[in-house]
Amino acid sequence: MLVFVVSYLIGSFPSAFIVTRFVKNLDIRKVGEGNVGARNVWHVVGPFWGFLVFLLDFIKGFSVYILSYYFFKDSSLVWLSGFFCVLGHGFPLFLKFKGGKGMSTASGFLFGKFPETAIIAGILFLFLFLISRSFHFSITLSIIIWILILLPMFHVEISEILKTIVFLLWLGVKRIIDEPYMRKIKEQDTYWR
Repeated sequence: MLVFVVSYLIGSFPSAFIVTRFVKNLDIRKVGEGNVGARNVWHVVGPFWGFLVFLLDFIKGFSVYILSYYFFKDSSLVWLSGFFCVLGHGFPLFLKFKGGKGMSTASGFLFGKFPETAIIAGILFLFLFLISRSFHFSITLSIIIWILILLPMFHVEISEILKTIVFLLWLGVKRIIDEPYMRKIKEQDTYWR
């Protein structure tokens, strides 16, 4: 139980909020798209700071994987720890439960779980993004290819692939939850125009 609490608290560390407050003295929840994540920091504060936030959030997920693997090895409790970490990122204790969507944090956790395929999927994402310049298209297509082709090609068990899908579905649920708020912030703010 303590591992899950720690996983949530690690996920709750508000990298985007701290970086944006430090660099521009802004509340990231009230500018750009209102999302407490790397992509919003990239647009509002700058690419360097956005990448830094991505890295910090990635490390949150990866560190939770290492921590949970130490205690639980390959059991399903490792996945539960990852979920609590992403839950913490999305609903952080330190920001009155208003957080980000969790893609960077989830990526760190999944990199710990499936390092070889995660690297290939990351390279694929970058390639698709350079061609299309569309973040959502690139991330969606790379995730689909990763799940349907890369994981089976590396002989990952079906049960683990199903757990991966369930884990990633939470990110979609979080996006649906955040959409009305993000739309409102975008309409009021000039950073995304």
